[in-house]
Amino acid sequence: MDSERTEEYLEAIYKEQTKGDPASTSFLARDLGVSQPAVTDMLKNLESKGLIDYKSSKGATLTELGVERALGVIRRHRLWERFLTDVLGMKWDKVHEVACKLEHLDVPEVEERLAVILGDTDTCPHGHAIPDNKGNIKKEKAVPLTRFQALQRVNITAIDEGDSRLLAAIEKKGLKPQVIVTIHKKNEDGSLELEAGNRKIKINADLAMALLAEPVSAGQRDTIKEETTLSKLNAGNTCVLKEYTGERNLLGRCLSLGFTPGSVVKMLENFNSGPVLVKVHDTEVALGRDLADHITVTRNENA
Repeated sequence: MDSERTEEYLEAIYKEQTKGDPASTSFLARDLGVSQPAVTDMLKNLESKGLIDYKSSKGATLTELGVERALGVIRRHRLWERFLTDVLGMKWDKVHEVACKLEHLDVPEVEERLAVILGDTDTCPHGHAIPDNKGNIKKEKAVPLTRFQALQRVNITAIDEGDSRLLAAIEKKGLKPQVIVTIHKKNEDGSLELEAGNRKIKINADLAMALLAEPVSAGQRDTIKEETTLSKLNAGNTCVLKEYTGERNLLGRCLSLGFTPGSVVKMLENFNSGPVLVKVHDTEVALGRDLADHITVTRNENA
């Protein structure tokens, strides 16, 4: 339990310091649901172990050892989130709480097998970068939608994963990572009026703060991704496998054939209402329409 609590503190401090500020006792008390005196005692304990630098007037930042420990926890957390959604089929607004419990299972062999099953995926379901097994992590540059101006076109890259109610509301709006939106209007109450594809969407201030995005430049528009099913690709199309959405009893067959999330798949032949012939991991595989209809992929919208 002490080890788990230590990891929770390190994870919270890491996420706060990546925003540019030390983690204050008041922030940690709110984030972890404990009293400020309890936070102060824990920070002194972590400092004695060489995991943080702590000044009561400024807050806490991680040492090199602390960063290493924190990234290990974050890696396990985000791998488990991806496994729970992609393999077990759980909804993305439910997996954060479960992953918070599984992240403390520090068994290298289990972590390695998770990574193998998930393929080359480098983000969690909410769009946040997964540290690699050497502790390297891609720096996230996204900012809340509220920071952009009207008429800007932006790419949603990540969502604040802590609030399940917000995640459920965001999913209903269809605003998951890699969705391109145009901000049409910013209202005084903080709400935004957006357009995604041909859809008009209005979101309140809480959702606007939870959605993280980056501006879309003219040169990036050729890389906008479209989500579809494998069965709808034409011969010659290349895509990246996102998830399997069919019956769970067929999931094992998909995984054994190499259809893991993040795999690059090329359509060789699509026999209309019959099977499809694809190449995955340099192997040609024939799939029945029943499987191909339930394999979700992403491709360039201009493909």
